[in-house]
Amino acid sequence: LTMTRTEFNRKEEAKRRKRTYLIMADLTKYVDAAKVTALNYDKSTKPESIFGGQGLIKSDTDEQLLIVVPFTEEVKIRHISFSAEGKEGIDSAPKIVKIFKNAESMEFEEAEDTEPTAQLDLSADDLKNAEKLKLKFTKFQDVNSITIFVESNQGDEDVSFLSNVTFYGQSKPGTNMKELKKAG
Repeated sequence: LTMTRTEFNRKEEAKRRKRTYLIMADLTKYVDAAKVTALNYDKSTKPESIFGGQGLIKSDTDEQLLIVVPFTEEVKIRHISFSAEGKEGIDSAPKIVKIFKNAESMEFEEAEDTEPTAQLDLSADDLKNAEKLKLKFTKFQDVNSITIFVESNQGDEDVSFLSNVTFYGQSKPGTNMKELKKAG
């Protein structure tokens, strides 16, 4: 049985796609850290510091935080992990977290009233162990940004904090947002 070069290339491409589908990688390198923004955060902390290491972001006037995380290219997200380690204590770590796909200009009222793409009820162990929490993969395709809304914390404290957020999944090659040019 002989195969033309085109047939061979198609079969090899199909095998490559299947292998790629199964890969679940840390997506930190695709976070556009320079464009990460937050609302109601203590200005002595840096929102972008919680991606790619143990950083710190704390809320300012109450326990709620709204963090917008743009990606440099389109991604597919399977899991997310949060960690909250520091002198602030576990009582100030997030409890109810709502996640919105591609909602970059969201305000607190909208975050409270809109159906999230996913809602997580984090336990102290989830945060201490940076557990990989499974997301509904079909809802997290074609992701350009994620908005994280920390609605409440473990101990109903006045301040919430996070030290790390990690997304796991895969990128969609050829969708580097930095290479897109503005039309007109």
